[in-house]
Amino acid sequence: MGEDEKRILFPEKVLVRRLKEGDEEAFEQLYCRYSEKLYYFSLRFLKTREDAEGLVQDTFIKIWENRENLRPHNSFNAFVFTIARNAIFNLNRKKFNEEAYKQYLKHYLDEHYDMTSNDAIINELKQRIATSIEKLPKQRKLIFQMSKQQGKSYKEIAQELDVSVKTVEAHMRLALKQVRSNLKHDVSPAMLVAIVALSVA
Repeated sequence: MGEDEKRILFPEKVLVRRLKEGDEEAFEQLYCRYSEKLYYFSLRFLKTREDAEGLVQDTFIKIWENRENLRPHNSFNAFVFTIARNAIFNLNRKKFNEEAYKQYLKHYLDEHYDMTSNDAIINELKQRIATSIEKLPKQRKLIFQMSKQQGKSYKEIAQELDVSVKTVEAHMRLALKQVRSNLKHDVSPAMLVAIVALSVA
């Protein structure tokens, strides 16, 4: 039996305790133990190999960055997969919101416009919305993008930017109001519908 195989046989709680103390070798052993099954678990929900591989890397980066908070007597398996599930949820929430928005808009356009013109209208919508977002103040635009484009919760945004959740909520409310205001005088009804959909996505 090789040296690597022997190291894999260390009790998990010992490895977690050593990781908590900053032991890189313990981190590598835990990575070897979990990375493959975490990858295939992620692949079931994310569908692409690139997304699954990225999630595995992100999960273990979070584990390393938060190693001091590890509890060796708790289940490390549960800890790893909780982080992964939360990440998968956030990724899929973003994709679901985007897809729901597209389907809602497509349904509206199919009812009110010639189907052959839908692509042009959607492209115009995207351009107008993007231009309006660019006009937002720097902090407000960042918060808006983290929420709408990255799919992060208000709590996650608050933690990353070191502000209160209420501050994030206020910025989002003002951002949405400003986007609607910038477009209301020169957009078609379909565009206004898209803005309403965007505000609840």
